[in-house]
Amino acid sequence: MLSLVVLVARADALVNEDQPRSPFVAIGREVRPAVVNIRTVRSVVTDGMDTSPLQEMFRQFFPEGESGEADQFQRPGSGSGFLVDESGDILTNHHVIANADAVFVRFSGEQQEYRAEIRGTDPSTDLALLQIDAGDRQLTTLPFGDSDGIEVGDWAIAIGNPFGNLEGSLTVGVVSAKGRSDLVIAGLTPRYQDFIQTDASINFGNSGGPLVDIYGRIIGVNTAINAGGQGIGFAVPANLARWVYQQLRRHGRVIRGYLGVRTEDVVAAGDQAAGDGGVQVVSVVADTPATSAGLREGDLILEFAGERIVSQRQFQFLVAETPVEEDVVCEILREGSRQELVVRLIEVDSARAEEIGEAARWLGLEVAALTSGDPRVVRLKETLGVTTVDGVMVVEVTEASPAGRAGIRPGDVLVNIDGHEITDLTTYEEVRSLLSGRRDPLSVLVKTGTIENYLTVLPGDEGIEN
Repeated sequence: MLSLVVLVARADALVNEDQPRSPFVAIGREVRPAVVNIRTVRSVVTDGMDTSPLQEMFRQFFPEGESGEADQFQRPGSGSGFLVDESGDILTNHHVIANADAVFVRFSGEQQEYRAEIRGTDPSTDLALLQIDAGDRQLTTLPFGDSDGIEVGDWAIAIGNPFGNLEGSLTVGVVSAKGRSDLVIAGLTPRYQDFIQTDASINFGNSGGPLVDIYGRIIGVNTAINAGGQGIGFAVPANLARWVYQQLRRHGRVIRGYLGVRTEDVVAAGDQAAGDGGVQVVSVVADTPATSAGLREGDLILEFAGERIVSQRQFQFLVAETPVEEDVVCEILREGSRQELVVRLIEVDSARAEEIGEAARWLGLEVAALTSGDPRVVRLKETLGVTTVDGVMVVEVTEASPAGRAGIRPGDVLVNIDGHEITDLTTYEEVRSLLSGRRDPLSVLVKTGTIENYLTVLPGDEGIEN
C-alpha cells in the first residue's frame, strides 16, 4: 500500500513538472527576462529652507559650511522598464527618469548594472526611451500587442519592480476599462491620455513595467495607481506606446501635428448635425493651419485624413499622429453643406504656446477657474478636497518650468502673486499682464487643500516650452 502511495506521488510530481498549475507561470518565464529594474540618481540642491525631513536630516549630519553655499545631496529613485529591441532599447515612464543625472539598469536576480542613455522623453504621454550597451549578451525583448483589440474582462498581467526592491513581481488581473483620461500622474497631467484601467496590482516602482496579455504581448505600459483605492491601476495602451517609441527612436522627440482649433464633442448641432457625428469647432487660432485652410468657428468636422471623426479625443490623437507638412483632406459640414478643405499641419512644438495662450502658460503652468466645468478641475477638487472659492486652480505644470521647479503642482490654488490678490481667472490674467515682464523672484501664495504656503518662483529661469 505504501508503494502505491509513493508511485502516485511520483506521478503527480511528473505531471506538475511538465504542466504548470497556472498558465501565468509560462508567461512569467517568458516576460521576466525582458523586464529591468531602473535606478536613478538625482542631485538635490537646497537653499537653506526646510522643505523635507530628508533634507533636514542631511543638514544635521552635514551642516552648511562657512561659505554659505547651498546644501547638495543625491536622491535615489527607482522604477521599471522593458526591452523592446535587441539593440538595447528600453521603454519606461517619463516620470521615472525625469531630471535624473544618471540612470542605471539591472536585470532581475543580477548584481551587474548597465549605464543607460536617455534617447528621448515624451511628458505628453509620460513615456521615455532608454538604451543600454549590453555587449555580447543576448537580450530578450517583448512584442507589442494590439491594445485596440483588447476588451474589458481580458486577462492583464503586470510585471515590475514594486517599491524598488521586490523585483520581478508578477500580478494578475483583468482589463477593467479603456479610454480613461483626466489623470494626474507624479504631479503632472499628460496631455494625451487614453489609459487602460486594470485591477492587476500595480504599486510604486511598477511604473514603466509592461502590462501583457495571456500570450505575453505588450498591451500597455504601467504608469499610475489610484492611491485612494484598491485594484485601480492605469497603463498607456500599447498602440500609443509603440507610436511614441518609434518617434523617440527616429527623432529623439515626438513630432506631432498641429491644426490650431479648439473643438468639443457634439450630439447634434441643430438639424444640420443630426446623425453626422463629428466634432464642433469652438474657436480657431489665428495664423495657424486651420485659418490657412479656411476652417471657421461652428464648422462640424466629419472626417480628417480619411478617418471618420467620432469624438474629440479621437480627433485630438488623429491630428497629433498625422504627418506634418503634408496635405490632408478635412471634410466639414457648414450651414448644411458638406465641404472638403485641404490642410497642411505644422509641428505642435512650434505652435503650442500660441494654442494654449500666454495667460494659460505663464511660468510653465496652466490654470483654470475654480468654478469651470473643466473635468481636470472637478477631479482635482474631489481628490484633494478643495473647498476654497477664491483663486485659480493649477491644472497642468511643465516639469522643467519655473513653476515646476518651485514645487507648484496640479491641484494647487494660486491666491496671491507678489502681493497681488488672485480671486478669479480675470484677476489672474490682470496680474499676469502686470508681471509677465519680471525676471526677478516672485512670491506666490499657494493653497494645497487647507494648507497655505509661500513659494518663490524665478521667472528669469523660464525656457522655451514644448
